[in-house]
Amino acid sequence: MITEAQSFALVGPGAVGLYYGGLLAADGQQLHVLARNDAAALKAQGIIIARVEAKTGEVLGETAIRPSSVATGASDIGPVDRVLIAAKSTVNEQLIEPLKALVEPGRTTILTLQNGMGNAEFYARHFPENPILCGLCFVCVNRVAPGVVENYHPGRVEIGSLGDRWPELAQPAVAAFSTAGVTTRFSPVLDAALWRKLCWNVPFNGLSIAGGAITCDQILADAALKARARRLMDELQATAATCGHSIDDSFLQGQFDVTKKMGAYQPSSLIDFLGDRPVEVEAIWGEPLRRGQAAGHEMPELQVLYDEIKRVVAERGV
Repeated sequence: MITEAQSFALVGPGAVGLYYGGLLAADGQQLHVLARNDAAALKAQGIIIARVEAKTGEVLGETAIRPSSVATGASDIGPVDRVLIAAKSTVNEQLIEPLKALVEPGRTTILTLQNGMGNAEFYARHFPENPILCGLCFVCVNRVAPGVVENYHPGRVEIGSLGDRWPELAQPAVAAFSTAGVTTRFSPVLDAALWRKLCWNVPFNGLSIAGGAITCDQILADAALKARARRLMDELQATAATCGHSIDDSFLQGQFDVTKKMGAYQPSSLIDFLGDRPVEVEAIWGEPLRRGQAAGHEMPELQVLYDEIKRVVAERGV
């Protein structure tokens, strides 16, 4: 346990938020959860984290953690030391007003735990006096019921700061996650970490939808889809290099190796798609495509996938 607890406000008690927020709370951090649909369950039972064997579905262990408080209004929590934003990027605009009650100008650190690109810049525009950190979560988790999250692969977290401006604040965040039992490392160059994270999110979140609502094991089992996933990764690797960020071939192979261990895993975008909820189209596929094109890469594979995702999402009426 770390020596000095800080106050955290969790915004977005979905799979990622429940998992990391729960671990921080279990380690003694003051966790205040801003919830709506999950509020009653969280008040009654706390956060429940289950460790599950991915391929068999066997529950290996279960832990219940009580957060410091659960509130349905941000004003009931008030300003905190750190805000954890684990909501989907599709609701970023809706979060600005409630965040004003949680963020003290010049003091509160905002840590986003979101997919894709552009989220940190978005919050910096609305809270220019506050440090913005970004946590990249390489993890395999699903929210299976209100307040309940299953973890199939613990993975790791990388934390950096927007424009690499606040390393002195990113390092304590790394320490907080690490002492809570999360494999965590500091990313001195945030953009490099973002491109690496996209090497999984772009192909596997995307092809799970474009491939006909399929799971990760089905992508790997289909030679054409697996080859397409590799071409997408190669394209991201080349674009990242143009932007000054090297990604090793071994890292790309590692994305296939770790995905094989996940079994019949449904990526978060597929879960949103099947649940008729907004899909993070722009953050995961649109923004990287625009940044690549701005850097001189047309990224034809990503362009095709981006267009496919937009089409099938529109057809579903999401």
